[in-house]
Amino acid sequence: MSASSSGGPSPGSQTSKYNSSASAVSAIWLFFNIYVASSLRASRPQLQFPVIMYSIFANVALTYAPQFATMIQGIAFTKRLLEAFLTGFGIATGVSFFIFPITSRKVVFKQVGTYISALTTVLQAQSAYLESLETADIFGSWAESDDQLREEGKEHVIESGSRVELEKSSEATVLKSHIHSLGELHGKIMGDLPFAKREIAFGKLSAEDIDQLMRLLRAIFLPVSGMSSVTDVLNRVTEKRVWTAATDYSSVDPKVAQYKRRESQEWNAIMKALHQPFESMTSAMIGGLQHAALALDLGNSSNEFDLKTSQHNAESKHKDIEAKGENASPGDKKFGDYLEKQIEQFYQERKQGLTTWCEQKGITFAASAFNDPLKYPSQPGTVDSDLQQHQSNQRQLYLVLYMEFLLWSTARAVLDLVNFADRKVETGTMKKKRLILPGRRRIKKWIMSSLKVSNNSSDHSPDSTEVGTSNVSVKESIQHKRDPEHLPPTNIWQRFGTKVAGIAHILASQESAFGFRVACATLSIGIVAFLEKTQTFFVQQRLVWAMIMVAIGMTITAGSGIFGFLGRIAGTAIATCTSFIIWYIVDGKTGGVIPVATSNGQPAYPIYLLAPYRLACVSGGMGVAFVWTFFPYPLTARSKLRKDLGASLYLLASFYSCVHTTVAMRVRGEGGDPDDKNSLGNRLAKVRMKTFTEELALLSGLRQHSAFTAWEPTFGGEFPKQQYDGIIQKISNILNYMALISYSSLEFSRPHPNGNTDSTWQQDFFRLMHTLSPTSEESTSLLSLLASSVTNSQALPPYLKAPQPYRLTERLEALDKDILSVDHIAEPGYAAFAVMQIASSCMIDDMEKLVSEVRELVGECGFQYQVLLNFEESIDGKRKSN
Repeated sequence: MSASSSGGPSPGSQTSKYNSSASAVSAIWLFFNIYVASSLRASRPQLQFPVIMYSIFANVALTYAPQFATMIQGIAFTKRLLEAFLTGFGIATGVSFFIFPITSRKVVFKQVGTYISALTTVLQAQSAYLESLETADIFGSWAESDDQLREEGKEHVIESGSRVELEKSSEATVLKSHIHSLGELHGKIMGDLPFAKREIAFGKLSAEDIDQLMRLLRAIFLPVSGMSSVTDVLNRVTEKRVWTAATDYSSVDPKVAQYKRRESQEWNAIMKALHQPFESMTSAMIGGLQHAALALDLGNSSNEFDLKTSQHNAESKHKDIEAKGENASPGDKKFGDYLEKQIEQFYQERKQGLTTWCEQKGITFAASAFNDPLKYPSQPGTVDSDLQQHQSNQRQLYLVLYMEFLLWSTARAVLDLVNFADRKVETGTMKKKRLILPGRRRIKKWIMSSLKVSNNSSDHSPDSTEVGTSNVSVKESIQHKRDPEHLPPTNIWQRFGTKVAGIAHILASQESAFGFRVACATLSIGIVAFLEKTQTFFVQQRLVWAMIMVAIGMTITAGSGIFGFLGRIAGTAIATCTSFIIWYIVDGKTGGVIPVATSNGQPAYPIYLLAPYRLACVSGGMGVAFVWTFFPYPLTARSKLRKDLGASLYLLASFYSCVHTTVAMRVRGEGGDPDDKNSLGNRLAKVRMKTFTEELALLSGLRQHSAFTAWEPTFGGEFPKQQYDGIIQKISNILNYMALISYSSLEFSRPHPNGNTDSTWQQDFFRLMHTLSPTSEESTSLLSLLASSVTNSQALPPYLKAPQPYRLTERLEALDKDILSVDHIAEPGYAAFAVMQIASSCMIDDMEKLVSEVRELVGECGFQYQVLLNFEESIDGKRKSN
């Protein structure tokens, strides 16, 4: 076997003639390595970067391996290749540390600053929307045609089957848009937060401080997002009473029109009465957010919120307070005390709206009951004798209390953030930077998490094409899944058989199929390096780059893959054009290019040939990856979307059950010490928050998959993207309402503002709640059934309906007609109950729509044909007998 020094893979190394055995062995090991690495990449998204580096190393090493005559040469080449990789890692690390370093903490703090700015924008949009309700026709205006509505520019109608949806004014649209952006930013911060907490840094806030900061911001986010549901509640009232703008004015009953007009005017009056306290409280909260940002050094140089302008607005809105010398500006040491006084003042001023409402309804109400509700028990005769009118009044009252409670809760959450920031300033935390090291427990958790299935790969994705590949599977969404073909193992042999069967399940998994595709695509190009007549051509024409593109570019779904393929080809084409410009600017005189190019057996091409060759190489690799993405069958984003949608419904069922358990626990007072991490309440809160975070991550992935479906070719009928998007939105709405129910029920476990742990009304209320014992089995079963139907593409059973509203208000009044009397509206628990009632009602409405949309997607089993068939047979029998 003769050796040759030409065309070697590294300078000075000798290569042998073609060796068929070495080529076959290298090809087999290349296939195996790429298969295992790509399967691991699909199942463990947090290992994306290490797996890609490993794949590149394996591609280069194993395609050159057949050319070495001895192991010494092969080991020397591998060592040189490893040194090249480590050198690149070292240079990248040095640049990251010393050339404009950007840490994960810096990214998170910048995002938090933007988050606070977004909260300020949401509060301003919320204030503008509530102000618009003072003069607008809240339930919409009747018009002779849709064209007239469009000309008015206030509202328009969208036909969706037989259902008509009413979209409200621009203020509501702007508010919802800002809330949606805030939610996306919230999810982004939660994804980057683990990296910031485990980072070694030189800063001020520790990992525990960052974690506490996010908990405080999350406590602000929940009630703020709940306020955006006011427009949904009003829409639901309009739909249920058929007060749609598409109704022809000539067909409207004058009495109905008069009733609608009167109720709208009542709402206008209520909102006008609430304007001053709402506006003052909103301005104070904006100041509180700015104060926290200043104290924690979270302000941005880009001036995401203009502090001077906000201070000017605050001064103009608090002239009466400023005249008394009680006003404070963000950054003042006493701003926390000022905000606390503003909250107390709002709590007292909120009676203006409630008093206005009582006057409109002719209800006698003792205004001093707000000062001490314990001294004013319910008086008979305060409840409207007309049941229908009473229910209508109660809905109005609940919505007023809903808005007041959420605004008050938002203010208290902002106050907690301000107090947290002030404590960090007082303790000297914000004075100087110090070395911050992650704890042993956090490092251990980090290492363990790198080996587990990640819930969201967007935290570790190499590029945007992988975002949305969530790994929360249906199996992980439920606690136990029994094998219908096997009983639980009872002896050692059966347990061993179960382990062996587990290997078969791994090989049959979607991740294994992806790894097999990548390995086939890699070897489709790599085979050129293992054949005698094409081995030299492979080295000279740099075809290893095509194999690298396969390792980098292939994704688990076709939609994201096509998007990535086109993006990489377009990027390489732009780089080709740029290389021409760079080369000819210096007239082709660049030192070291030609020596390096010729030292490893690759001929030196002029730039006008090298750049197109490299573009062709990348395009060829992407083409091969494209073929193996669809062959022998496509792993589409559409199928992934459907399966993840089923997992999302399972998680929603779990979260629903967890929320109801939380409410029942708080009503019974079984939460335990809130300062004890091992108490029942804190343990349940940890599970609830974990499920909530997983659901948010999964919803983000669902939206990403839905967007990528547009990049996939369609064979047959169109993909029902509208139905999928509608279901995703309904799941998101139900999740938010569940979170709002859990948040508002926290009021039941708090002491009374006057210092009484349990008021008489609260004791009676809890006693009646114990008597009723509402459960969540029906809704949990329904959501689980919907999840199974979507996951397995099976039709729903016939006559499936959403659970009916529990009508807790009517049942409580049946046990005690005065328990929900207006004389108790000063009770904090009463307002929390109103929030829970509205959120529960909206949740049931969305659940009905969810069932309808899932039925439209997967179909419904029908047995009517059996009845018709039996009927026809009976008719035929009678005819024959006659």
